[in-house]
Amino acid sequence: MGGLDLGEVSLGVDGASGAEPVTLNQAVTDIGFRKPSGRAVLATVVALASQVGPMLVLDDDGAHAVVVSPDDDPANLAQHWPW
Repeated sequence: MGGLDLGEVSLGVDGASGAEPVTLNQAVTDIGFRKPSGRAVLATVVALASQVGPMLVLDDDGAHAVVVSPDDDPANLAQHWPW
């Protein structure tokens, strides 16, 4: 409860569909979480942004969106993090 549990993680992979096997050289286009801790998603997004650059984070309905950049302060993001 309230830890860093990401729940079920799904990866969208460039050129793959459904349960089709993927290879290590295929690009990940999106990441989805089912029943994650909001704190865990924030920690993951901050870590990924430092490796891949700015990201747009959306909720299930697309009603809330947050842009996370590599130089964002996690403490500042946490004050405005809607999840």
